Amino acid sequence: MQTALSKIFAGARDGVTDTQGEFGELLSLSPLSVKLDEDPEPLTEEELVKLRSSELKIEDIGKKVAVISCSNGQYLLLGVVE
Repeated sequence: MQTALSKIFAGARDGVTDTQGEFGELLSLSPLSVKLDEDPEPLTEEELVKLRSSELKIEDIGKKVAVISCSNGQYLLLGVVE
């Protein structure tokens, strides 16, 4: 899984500046909230964009998720890391 994420992050960095991959914990689905490993303040629903294909379920709350920090100040939520 780590190798796959590394490839995704490397591809994203090729086309976008100031982009980096990060990990966090999914705190809630509604409103969508993620607590990043390196940031004390949780990301709010306004700061997160979820991939359409990313199906988050209630049982995913508390699990580790991967996000990409984008240059526009938002984070792209890739999904649950297994």
